[in-house]
Amino acid sequence: MLTAKAEEGDRVLGLELGADDYVTKPFGVRELLARVKALLRRSEIATASPEVIKSGKIVIDSSRRTVTVGGKPVALTATEFNLLKSLAEKEGRVISREDLLSLARGDEVAVMDRTVDVHVAALRKKLGKQGDMIETVRGVGYRMKE
Repeated sequence: MLTAKAEEGDRVLGLELGADDYVTKPFGVRELLARVKALLRRSEIATASPEVIKSGKIVIDSSRRTVTVGGKPVALTATEFNLLKSLAEKEGRVISREDLLSLARGDEVAVMDRTVDVHVAALRKKLGKQGDMIETVRGVGYRMKE
């Protein structure tokens, strides 16, 4: 927030209402730019996905685009890899079919309702016993067990 209200109560209220920072007038442009850059750095760090994700015996290496189960490599298609990575990144949270496909294939792809079900079935089969880590949430989508 950039404001003329400098009282402590105003600053506290602004931060409690969701402001990431609170700068009062008069302010220096260099200080304002430094605060914006710091906020952008923090948000970049918070949204960066980890290079290696582990879920049970499943290990997903994003930079190498490889998946291993119990140390053995598993060959996945690009869509299957993206689905698994999306589920693992949001472990324990339900992701709708529509959101899963958007994460895996992008918003521009036109698909049928149950396309994600076919991909998940193939993914479960390739993961073997660890495929049970992917739970179906009826009428909604899927989640990766914690």
